[in-house]
Amino acid sequence: MVKIAKILTIFLLISACDNVQNNHPKVKKSSSNICHQEGTQYYKQTKNFKPFNSIEDCLNSGGRLPR
Repeated sequence: MVKIAKILTIFLLISACDNVQNNHPKVKKSSSNICHQEGTQYYKQTKNFKPFNSIEDCLNSGGRLPR
């Protein structure tokens, strides 16, 4: 029972760390497939997005740069 509790605790900690990264990703791809880098005009306004670690990853997934 103790092993299960330890495993569950580790899993929850790892999951929590992943959520922190997704809340503040370096790049957000909006629902209209526009890639917004952190610090750009619409980055903070983009609420419905898929997170990416780099602009290249976002572009390779079918996204595009803002006009």
